[in-house]
Amino acid sequence: MEVIILNLLVSMNECEYIKYVQDKTQRYADTLNENTFEITNESAFVRAKKAMNGYLPNGFYTKDHEFFCVRENGNVLGFVWIKIVRETKSAFLYEIFLKDQYRSSGIGKKVMTELEALLSIRDIKYFKLHVFGNNSHAINLYNQLGFQIAGINMYKEIVK
Repeated sequence: MEVIILNLLVSMNECEYIKYVQDKTQRYADTLNENTFEITNESAFVRAKKAMNGYLPNGFYTKDHEFFCVRENGNVLGFVWIKIVRETKSAFLYEIFLKDQYRSSGIGKKVMTELEALLSIRDIKYFKLHVFGNNSHAINLYNQLGFQIAGINMYKEIVK
């Protein structure tokens, strides 16, 4: 069996997870504010919190979900959240998040390469993700890494 050395990815502990989910929920709410094109009575934060509870009904212990800190030289640069479904030999990237000062520096590409190697030794055949259309940096990274488009959501605002 091939051994892979993870240089940047370190499994989160439960305390790190609690802080991560609080931060993630707010960031997800911000993303919903920018990318939701519908009228709703609930705030983006309420919708984000409901979604997070739905994705992670057992929190840190939700089956098949894994959380990592991206660390280098003792510093936390960001976070990764994946779900592995062994039955379908697939993994879904819920999030790769890098703090602003570490973006566009090649770290995202290194993290994705480490993730792919980790998934490969676990015999995962498909690595899937979702990216919002306004996230051009992420789209460029995923294109460089060989990801293919599986579908596209589109919208049009109806003007009176």
